Amino acid sequence: MPKITVVDFMRKVEKEFEVEKGTKLLKALIDHGVDLVHTCGGNAKCTTCRVNIDVGTPTKETQAQKDLFAKKVKQGLPQFGAPRMFLSCQIIVENDMMVSPSERFNHVIHDSVGRDTGDEITPDPVWVVLERE
Repeated sequence: MPKITVVDFMRKVEKEFEVEKGTKLLKALIDHGVDLVHTCGGNAKCTTCRVNIDVGTPTKETQAQKDLFAKKVKQGLPQFGAPRMFLSCQIIVENDMMVSPSERFNHVIHDSVGRDTGDEITPDPVWVVLERE
């Protein structure tokens, strides 16, 4: 089973756990109590569940994520073009990963961490080769 290592922005390990291969990353993080905002419930709409994947970076992404990130870059947010940034709701765990959540819960900014997410990626994934550098 793949091991997920969650680190903070200084790469200090916060949690480590194993998940079944094929698990949606957001679901794994929620189920293991990782502090990660996921406002839209894992539907590739809000970008709050984004993570940097420092180890185990995927070689593919969903078309929904690609389109959303391209829109954000055009809006002047170049961080969405970073090669290791992903929406955890759009990633299937295949191998060991080291991830760092980008948006943590803050009661001043957020009403809640967000709605629960299902086991499947939504919208139905169309996979494309990752082209970010």
